[in-house]
Amino acid sequence: MNMNEDSEKRESIRIKDRILLAFSKISEDEYQRRVKQYLDGTEDPWVDSCHPSIQKDIKTSLKNLRERDKDLANILEALDQKLNLILGLIGTEESFEKGELPQKLYKVDLSAKGIGLTTKRDINEGDILKLIIGLLPEHYFFTSFGKVVRKTPLDGGLRFLGIKFIWITEDDQEKLIEHIFARQVVQLRMRRKEKERKG
Repeated sequence: MNMNEDSEKRESIRIKDRILLAFSKISEDEYQRRVKQYLDGTEDPWVDSCHPSIQKDIKTSLKNLRERDKDLANILEALDQKLNLILGLIGTEESFEKGELPQKLYKVDLSAKGIGLTTKRDINEGDILKLIIGLLPEHYFFTSFGKVVRKTPLDGGLRFLGIKFIWITEDDQEKLIEHIFARQVVQLRMRRKEKERKG
């Protein structure tokens, strides 16, 4: 398997998950304007406590340390994750109060390529959505943009939307892949324990 196939496989893994999510329909012009601001560096798609530059130096140091002392690296990585969770909660509390971050939980189908969700909102195939996503339990928040590629009517005025990411930073996509793998491991362990309990 070459690197492109491996990357494609990682991005295609899909799980069922619960995330904090806010989404709104935007025009093509607004989408282009927002992406330009991100690319120009005049605006960031992250909450300050989730900024990837904070994480990069730590990851490099942990990788170097792991080659010399695996146990110590594992302990420090666990502590780093706990600190990130605490800082994320502190850093996002004010943003929650201002209504800048999503507070509603959605059950979703989630992959590094897109998201599937059920809603009553009037959104159609081809619409561009601004998505503010909060991964749990990490409380890692980021902004991305998606296009509705599928709309399926359901009972009770509900509709299922298949949304493909059309803009997401590499850092956020990598964080999403890490989150998906971690959730997948937990779900597989729980299924295995349940199977053992029944069998």
